[in-house]
Amino acid sequence: NTFPYETFYWEGIDGTRVLTHFNCIHHWPEPDVLINRTEGHGNTNPLQQKTVYDERLMSYGYGDGGGGPQFEMIEMARRCADLDGCPKAYHTSVSGFMQKMEKNVVNPNTFAGELYLELHRGTLTNQHMIKYNNRKAEIALHNAELLTVAEAVKKGIPASDEAIRPLLETLLVNQFHDILPGTCIQSAHEVSVRETTEIIEKAREIAASLTAEGDCSKETVINLLPFDICDVLYLDGEKGCIAADNAVCQQFIRNLDGQNKLAVTGLKLPAQSSLTLEHDGRPACGNTNFTLEGRRVITPYAEIEFDKKGYISSYIDKANGRQLVGGLPFNTFLMAEDVPSAWDNWDIDNDLEMKFQDTAELLSEELISNGAAQLRIRRCYKLSDKSTLRQDMVFHVHTPRIDFETEIDWQDKRRFLKTAFDTTILTRQAKHEIQFGYACKPTTRNNTIEQAMFEVVNHKYTDISEPRYGCAILNDCKYGISVEGGNMRLSLHKGGIRPDTRGDAGKHRMTYSFLPHAEGFSAESVIKPAYILNYPPLVSAGEYRMPQLLTADAPNIILETVKPCEDSQNAFIARLYEAEGTYTATSIRLGCQAAKVELTNMLEEVQSELPNETSIPLTFRPFEIKTVKISYSQRA
Repeated sequence: NTFPYETFYWEGIDGTRVLTHFNCIHHWPEPDVLINRTEGHGNTNPLQQKTVYDERLMSYGYGDGGGGPQFEMIEMARRCADLDGCPKAYHTSVSGFMQKMEKNVVNPNTFAGELYLELHRGTLTNQHMIKYNNRKAEIALHNAELLTVAEAVKKGIPASDEAIRPLLETLLVNQFHDILPGTCIQSAHEVSVRETTEIIEKAREIAASLTAEGDCSKETVINLLPFDICDVLYLDGEKGCIAADNAVCQQFIRNLDGQNKLAVTGLKLPAQSSLTLEHDGRPACGNTNFTLEGRRVITPYAEIEFDKKGYISSYIDKANGRQLVGGLPFNTFLMAEDVPSAWDNWDIDNDLEMKFQDTAELLSEELISNGAAQLRIRRCYKLSDKSTLRQDMVFHVHTPRIDFETEIDWQDKRRFLKTAFDTTILTRQAKHEIQFGYACKPTTRNNTIEQAMFEVVNHKYTDISEPRYGCAILNDCKYGISVEGGNMRLSLHKGGIRPDTRGDAGKHRMTYSFLPHAEGFSAESVIKPAYILNYPPLVSAGEYRMPQLLTADAPNIILETVKPCEDSQNAFIARLYEAEGTYTATSIRLGCQAAKVELTNMLEEVQSELPNETSIPLTFRPFEIKTVKISYSQRA
């Protein structure tokens, strides 16, 4: 599709606007190119709105964005500066061009929403370890930053990011083009995986060093999320059950790594706080809360039936009797030949959707554990002649969420793998999480613009909801998904071979979840569960006390980051955002004694001072981000 503007205002999800200009790349500065890019003769990308602005930035040279001008190109540009029959041309900097444009532009249009790129959709999935390490590194650094601040506040010393900053800078390098898209040569991918693995390990070491107390008879569970959680905890199964009341459900399980774990649910972990537990050594864990009869399972939330492959062929919500399976059974594995017309590791073509087939063969099925906290069924599949998959399907007593803990042994090249969740939800839009909010995409295919959005980005969740009911797919490292009607199909793996010829072979881990919710989309129904899946509580030996630094009253205000100041003061930065897309008046509550509270921009430059009170009123526009600086006293 041809975008209608070259010079316009782009409006983001929070309503703010940026003056935008689409420049041209991949060309010579020669007469026919200048004529085509302004008049459109022989070119599909002409200057369409000369009344708005009649100039265009031409970045010439070899490579993306004018990467390498040659002397012949420079000479050609000199000759075309003022040539009869050719648009006048001159050299300028990008900054100079934009400043001139800003002064002279006339009534530019506004485009609100995503500037969807109808290209390179495969980069959302290609190179699993690059994507997996990126997500895990971001979370590990988040935890290290928060615990560093917590320790500094407790001791009354400056909060320093000296140990964390090199890790952050290395992560930023590994988020650059073409690394994070997974479109590098083999050696570059190997360096990236090595570096990001080191980031994760070192960030976790920092967190562990700040929480270790040394008393091995106790364990402390630390919730670093900005809201209370009551989700499943996985503790060391060798120590036996924990001393807890009858409301806490416990059972022993064996995970995909063969480790014995204690699954515990029913414990409420306060926001940004800790809970110390003692094991009493009991081996028994109480009665089961699940009924398994042949290919039928009854959970506290649903009546479920499996087909002969172990897919969920029927899911009936017990609360309202609603059947959620509306097409292919839930968790159907679909594989297709993936040979794009160009840009092998970058692209997938839209004919891929017509090639998908359920090629999986169920090799084995085993009941791993059925008890008070969860039901866990392990299945092994043959995806193709070369690739296999092991998966634990986990049903919980505390939530209707179904987890799919997955290991893929991938040995195919030029194949694409998805998992399908075809639901009965009727909605015209899907919500896909992006940083600090979500983007809405059509679930319809009414025109060529919608048809082009056959593969889109999501971070931790994608949700389709009616006003009073919905279903979401959560994930811990997958970024590509397709949604049409009520069908959500999460992209699991891509085996492109150019420029990295290995086809992303190897064993790869991931967890995704299916979450029905008996209400519309909200922070409570979708956003917080997505955070919970991605940010599991930390478990530390000994008795550690986590100070609650800051919380927000409104559930849709997410405290995304707590970090040291850039200049290592006796202060820390709290970054909050509105997550649902609605105006919100709320208060933030301080859990520490503050010397001063200030509102800053994202560069941490102070904009205004806030009242230094226990409860501080704040107002958020839809999706607005606020950065707050909290100064605390230094101890003598």
